[in-house]
Amino acid sequence: MNEIYDFCIIITTYNRPNMLYSLIENLFKEKGNYKIHITVFNDGSDEKYDLTKYNVKHIRMYPNMGKQKYYVTLNSTFNYVRKINSKYFIYLPDDVNLVSDFFNKVKNLYELIPDQNKICLSILTDDRVKRKVWTNTIAQDFGEYYKTQWNDLCFISEKKFFDVLGYTINEIPKTRWDNDPNLSSGVGQQISLRLNKLNFGMYHTKLSMVIHRDHDSKMNKNERLKTKLITN
Repeated sequence: MNEIYDFCIIITTYNRPNMLYSLIENLFKEKGNYKIHITVFNDGSDEKYDLTKYNVKHIRMYPNMGKQKYYVTLNSTFNYVRKINSKYFIYLPDDVNLVSDFFNKVKNLYELIPDQNKICLSILTDDRVKRKVWTNTIAQDFGEYYKTQWNDLCFISEKKFFDVLGYTINEIPKTRWDNDPNLSSGVGQQISLRLNKLNFGMYHTKLSMVIHRDHDSKMNKNERLKTKLITN
């Protein structure tokens, strides 16, 4: 692809067509003069999707990879962005909406971070942000953002993020869920541990740039019944 974009947006979806439509409409409403490229990775949904009225690329994957093979889905997205020429890359789940002036806010906050080793800025902020998550790091408060040293797959970055990961998520062994089937996919944890080991800076916005409410999770349903995911 020879086109140059300001933002490449990657959305993963499973059986949430209406939420996805709302998010896509929200993205186009917020884009202003930015040139954006949206690609939807559909993880083998049973429900029917009709994206023909939207200027987006729709990649259908079969069969459904689910939680235990979510690393396969993410590998597909990583291989895809390798070919995209964009200043920024944004990953979003299908069940969020955006704050107003979304693109300006996330870009400006990302650029505000003076750390030469910054690698990503997570934009979904909830109560977990002040906990030690995966890398055993206590969040550092820098005013408009925290340095947290973890990534939960809703973020903005530049292509360097993918370069240093070699465009690859390593296979997550099924033994991960032997003692606790409610554990997450392990993908965010793997990314966080690998980038932390390489001394790259991972950050979170203090105010969430996306809106996530208390609705059923497709991937971690039982865990979300115990631990809600509601943005601050």
